[in-house]
Amino acid sequence: MAPRGPGSKAYAVREYLQANPNAGNIETVKALAEKGIKVTAKYVSNIKQILRAKHVLTTKRQAVKKVVSEKGVSIPEIKAALVLLKLSGSVETAKAALAAAEEIRSLM
Repeated sequence: MAPRGPGSKAYAVREYLQANPNAGNIETVKALAEKGIKVTAKYVSNIKQILRAKHVLTTKRQAVKKVVSEKGVSIPEIKAALVLLKLSGSVETAKAALAAAEEIRSLM
């Protein structure tokens, strides 16, 4: 099995990217080559993609947890609201549809 942690190539790429967040793939390859670590630009690109995906997932999860805790609304209710917004096209249209549904429900 490949080494994990400080001795691995992936670790070296992540460390370099953390220190140089705006570094391009070729720049990263050249900098690591100077340290004796041989990687390709495609390999660096793959590591960057993994890092981006992890960041996006954690950011979305944190946003959902924040809304759920602050608003007192459960996740299924949020999903239903998002579907309503997608179908209606705007917040104003969704509010109008909810008002109409409320009016119909009061008549029953």
